[in-house]
Amino acid sequence: MSDPRIVAIGLLTRQDPERLGESFRGAIPVPADGGFDDLLRQLDQVELAASGRGVLLVADPASHGET
Repeated sequence: MSDPRIVAIGLLTRQDPERLGESFRGAIPVPADGGFDDLLRQLDQVELAASGRGVLLVADPASHGET
């Protein structure tokens, strides 16, 4: 039985779905009209911080002891 729930959201290049293979079929293309420029700029500023067995995405590194 297929489970249609979204389990991940990612930003892919045009080549990424091809590399992921035929089993990957959930890509939804977005227009290159600048509508995501602000979001992408903000994501470029996010830093990773170790947290137990995973990582935290830290928008303000100073607030988590990072500099």
